[in-house]
Amino acid sequence: MSEKQTDARIVLIGAGSVSFGLSTLGDLMTVGYENLNGATIVLHDISEPNLKRMTGVLKLALKEAGEDGDLVPYKVESTINPKEALQDANYVVMSIEHGNRMETWKQDYYIPRKHGSRQIYGENGGPGGAFHTWRQVPPMLKICRTMEDLCPDAWLLNYSNPVPRVTWALKRVSKIKTIGLCHGVLSGVNGLISILGTSRKNLDFISAGLNHFYWFIKVTAKRDFKLPAFDHHPEEEIKAGTDMVPYIRKRGITWAKQGEKSLLEEIFRLYGYLTYPSQSHPGEYIPWADSYCPYVKYNFSGYAAGGEREKEKLNRTLAGDEMNYWWVHPSGERAIYIIDALEHDKNQYELAVNVENGGAINNLRSDCVAEVPAYVDKSGIHPIDVGVFPDGIAQLLQSEVAIQDLVSKAAVTGDRETAIQALSLDGTVPNPESARAMFNEMLKLQKDLLPQFRP
Repeated sequence: MSEKQTDARIVLIGAGSVSFGLSTLGDLMTVGYENLNGATIVLHDISEPNLKRMTGVLKLALKEAGEDGDLVPYKVESTINPKEALQDANYVVMSIEHGNRMETWKQDYYIPRKHGSRQIYGENGGPGGAFHTWRQVPPMLKICRTMEDLCPDAWLLNYSNPVPRVTWALKRVSKIKTIGLCHGVLSGVNGLISILGTSRKNLDFISAGLNHFYWFIKVTAKRDFKLPAFDHHPEEEIKAGTDMVPYIRKRGITWAKQGEKSLLEEIFRLYGYLTYPSQSHPGEYIPWADSYCPYVKYNFSGYAAGGEREKEKLNRTLAGDEMNYWWVHPSGERAIYIIDALEHDKNQYELAVNVENGGAINNLRSDCVAEVPAYVDKSGIHPIDVGVFPDGIAQLLQSEVAIQDLVSKAAVTGDRETAIQALSLDGTVPNPESARAMFNEMLKLQKDLLPQFRP
């Protein structure tokens, strides 16, 4: 067996998804195609039609590769039975949503606002993020319990939102090795190079914080380069080793103003650092965000229609009316890269993983789930010490961590008072009476999706 071969059993939970499920198949057919040669790929989903669709296009791609004389690296299994899927797994990649995703998200967004919340977006932070967490944790915990019985040494790599809250909840009650993953840092990198008008290869940087609330706290010039003129900012010669944060601070205000990113403009003025991705995600964790971007919501109907179009395209592919390789490309997600690094002891640098902080951010709670850079080798995932955050940013993060603490506790205990305390602590919720009202209404609307709160 060559160093790039493996007999690993890689299980995709939620494989029927046309977003993360299909993107992970794309990564397997590109990123992992040679390095994970010999692996068994197990597709699992509770929706049999969705599972059959994804299994069909993956098997078709492998069949076509073999007919072209290419390597056929994987054995493929498919099952709606979670115990069959997880038996003897080495890696479990999870991307699930409990309930009708767009319908429940609309409720997460509108019901808290109906009861006085000033939240924006409502997916990962604010009261909407709390309800999202409370729905997600019961089925995720069930997966962890099954893993404890059938594959206790496996890694669980989770894409499902809200990443830090569900990861913290699972860590409270399960010994399964769990990390959270998100591609958002790539949009942050794009923002960084847009502000500076230079190539990523010219920069060394560290991004860290909380998922969807990370900060480029250290940026230095990797080599000599020319910083182009931008608006009223002059062209400048930059020497290797130069601290780029002052340049980002000045130019970032202009960049945000030009892009009508009023929240990011204020954050630059107040804290002096770039946080990302966009305004919607950091704004979920800032109580006064609605003063700068008051109406930020997801395109619920547009996303649902897009998902149906993707399914129809997959159906046409299976019917032979569409070329199969349209979905075969790297997605930008990191699970398959990390599995490769764990398997082959690569000591690989990762820009962002969501793990227990453990002091990586020195002045943030050790037990919270932070998003930090890390190295990955056969022995595990090793967060990098990123040092001390500026005090104002650290306090802003600590406020969100306090909420995440209570939300994740309520998720696993089902304690209603803890849930109300979590909602009341959120700065977008006006008072405990409002918190109780939105909690009670959501329990009625989503009672089957929130079993931990049943009397």
